[in-house]
Amino acid sequence: MASDQPHPHTTLTQSERLDTLSREYRPALSRYFGKRAYQQADVEDLVQEVLVRLAVRGDGSDIEQPEAYLMRTATNVWRDFLRKKRTHAQDFHEEFLEERHPNAEVGPDHVLAAMESVEVILAALNELPERTRQIFLLCRVEGLRQKRVANRLGISVSAVEKHMIKAIAHLAIYLNKK
Repeated sequence: MASDQPHPHTTLTQSERLDTLSREYRPALSRYFGKRAYQQADVEDLVQEVLVRLAVRGDGSDIEQPEAYLMRTATNVWRDFLRKKRTHAQDFHEEFLEERHPNAEVGPDHVLAAMESVEVILAALNELPERTRQIFLLCRVEGLRQKRVANRLGISVSAVEKHMIKAIAHLAIYLNKK
């Protein structure tokens, strides 16, 4: 149904638009993945992935039916998750322990490539605002849950989620350029 009225989200900035979509659709996405995934951490990661894919796409203002788009994206994210789980046999992997493999050699070319990769990631992280970078490092490097980060920093879980979406989208865009 065509309308002469502008869509209510068209006057928002990309960040505001993504925040709005996150608030509107996070509960539905959480229910969708909650019925399918066994672990709550997976549910949170899957919801985050849907929102990151939306962020990488742009502000979402050109999406005519955001609900349908998000649910289609959620279905694709779920399929990717299952495919990765199946192909990587995650449930059957054993932890790599250095003492079990003491003779593994790392050549200088591997060390150089790793150092260059780290430099690229650090450059991308350094472009982030301080708070966003701090939250990303606490969640992804230190492995803290978003709720714990929110408590530690005295902010809402929603604010942590927004910073994580921003950081992951920035890294995805930055690394795709390299």
